[in-house]
Amino acid sequence: MARLSEQEINEVRSKADIVEVISHYLPLNRKGKSFSATCPFHDDHDPSLSISTDKQIFKCFVCGAGGNVFSFVSKYEQISFVEAVYKVADMVGVQIEKSMDVPVKKVDPHIASLTKACHDAIEYTHYQLMTPDGAQVRDYCRKRGLDDTLLKRFHLGYNPASDALYKFLHAKKHSDAALVDAGLTRMTPQGMKDVFSSRLMIPIHDPYGNPVGFTARRLLENEDAKYINTSETDLYHKGDLIFNYHRAKSEARKEKRAYLVEGAMDVLALEKVGMHNAIATLGTACTKEQLKLLSMLAVEIVVCYDGDRAGKNATYKFGKMAKNRCSFTIVDNRLGLDPDEIIDAYGKEELSHILNKTISWIDFLFEYLLTKYNLENYSQKKEYATEMAEEIAALKDDFERQNYYIRLREMTGFDIQKQDRVLKQPKEKRPYEKQKFLTFPKSGALAAEYEILSQMLCGRAASNYFRDELGFLKDDDSNRLAMYMIDYYRSHDQIQVADLLNLIEEESVKTLLLSITDWELANKEVNLKALKQAIIKMKTCLLDEKIAHLVTKAKSMQDPLQKASIADERNRLIRERNELLIAREE
Repeated sequence: MARLSEQEINEVRSKADIVEVISHYLPLNRKGKSFSATCPFHDDHDPSLSISTDKQIFKCFVCGAGGNVFSFVSKYEQISFVEAVYKVADMVGVQIEKSMDVPVKKVDPHIASLTKACHDAIEYTHYQLMTPDGAQVRDYCRKRGLDDTLLKRFHLGYNPASDALYKFLHAKKHSDAALVDAGLTRMTPQGMKDVFSSRLMIPIHDPYGNPVGFTARRLLENEDAKYINTSETDLYHKGDLIFNYHRAKSEARKEKRAYLVEGAMDVLALEKVGMHNAIATLGTACTKEQLKLLSMLAVEIVVCYDGDRAGKNATYKFGKMAKNRCSFTIVDNRLGLDPDEIIDAYGKEELSHILNKTISWIDFLFEYLLTKYNLENYSQKKEYATEMAEEIAALKDDFERQNYYIRLREMTGFDIQKQDRVLKQPKEKRPYEKQKFLTFPKSGALAAEYEILSQMLCGRAASNYFRDELGFLKDDDSNRLAMYMIDYYRSHDQIQVADLLNLIEEESVKTLLLSITDWELANKEVNLKALKQAIIKMKTCLLDEKIAHLVTKAKSMQDPLQKASIADERNRLIRERNELLIAREE
């Protein structure tokens, strides 16, 4: 692992504006001097991530995530701190002379063996596709509009007949157990057999680009299933995966939208028309885990499920799950075809045209629910109106809401607009509870410690005064933070919070520093009078604890001489405490 000096790290940090870097990952909204964004580290519905331009730090007041520019990139990219420094340096054009040796991460040997088997299977099947023996399969791909560029970009492959993949992987020293556990082969009475024999292989990766399985299409129109996917394995959990997510996420953030389709071939269809931001749920059912991945993109999701009845039903189910989790619109596909079929029947231009025709969730519901309810029947018409009204009431835009109520009245005759306040029934918004993750003590030793630490952040004079007059704090994290600051002042005139964060190893201490930085009662500059009072408060609290301990100890004593000795010590501490209180009032 490359060892970077504090100077090198701080040079990168000083040239990397945290707003600019985070904007590579998330859309930001300006709020005065700061910026806000939807937090990618939890299921965030409202922007709760705050980015400070002055302090060059970020903080989420819902999940508690926070830190400097390196912390964000490290957490977002799931990489080490040093890797994040190099990544940020590359973003801002800072050249680091030392080369980076990526640390070897501890990996479960079993998982590693499955990943290696999948990787070798991808390499072998892709090679087979590009050989003379794969010529017929390449011809099939070209007829489907899949040129060599797409074949290479998605590493498509061909699994030949006669269990060729098993024979190759077995020769590569992969164990039979690993191949079965990876979902590549199966044990039969006739021996080991390829799962995807004679099929076009489309590799599936996890969100970080690690191979985990395949979806495979038949090459002949016969009675075999058109597609088969890897069965659930220790690597492959269908409900946790989104096809092409690792490739499409950068393009999606660049374009500020991602196209959500059903299957891998639909993604390839959109690639044919130049859409590199398409992803697939590998089926019509979208899970909570997949929704979390979608929300982490922090872009508009354009739902482009098939235009048939099953696709419409899937869109409805998706909308019900996603309406409070991410922003989405729906492609108005009235042809009843999937993307590939649209290209075959009408050409690429028509698919591009349809992809740009989107409707809102409410517009979709107005038509879709007509397939569920018969408006000629009074009871069903009432159910239709009720469901629509509940969805309309949830809209935040007053103009849209009122116009949709008018449309609903024209369709059903029910004037539900008058009941808007009742139907909307907004949940009471709880006050913004920073206290959940930031400690805002009001009295006692904790308040004194916060005052001392916040003063030490303001300047060296406060740090020196604390060091000479007290020198330690009762809380372990507070004491560690104080020591970090004293040490920092040995080589710096002022504390840069974003740089100090780089030196702190303990996560709990980093969290405390961010809390102190954002403390609403903190002084903006050194106030020695307030600092002196806080230190006196700390001393009196410590004396109170000692006095209480002596009182408890005296109660258990039987010897009068010992009791008298404890009483003398207690009285001495009380006098010392009273002197401090007098000094505090001066």
